[in-house]
Amino acid sequence: MSTLQAICAGLFLAEGPNVDFFGFPYPTRMVVAQLAGAGGLWVWSPIALDDALKAEVDALGPVRYLVSPNKIHHLSLSEWHAAYPEAKICGLPEIVAKREDLQFDIVLADAPPREWLPDLDQVVFHGSLALEEVV
Repeated sequence: MSTLQAICAGLFLAEGPNVDFFGFPYPTRMVVAQLAGAGGLWVWSPIALDDALKAEVDALGPVRYLVSPNKIHHLSLSEWHAAYPEAKICGLPEIVAKREDLQFDIVLADAPPREWLPDLDQVVFHGSLALEEVV
């Protein structure tokens, strides 16, 4: 499991393990952002969580948001929410419908939730036959 790599001040990347996607190995990665406005961390597309990664994340601050940006970036949401039960789970309507086992706190749309401003902006990429994605 890779550790967090600083991209710039307050923004980190971690490479995760490959997962099976229709018989093909599919690489996973996540982004962690430190939010000045809301405080705490925003975790985009959480990867498999191990003790080393958890320790690194904990050193950065409290996890406030777990974000599934599309319907295939949800595999580790349950384990992250178990580790960080106070974190809000966020996703598009497609993933909310797919993961009925999870309680989503924020349904994502073109406008970012006010809690993320002024740190992050977003838009939903529409038009793909395969899936929509928050970018």
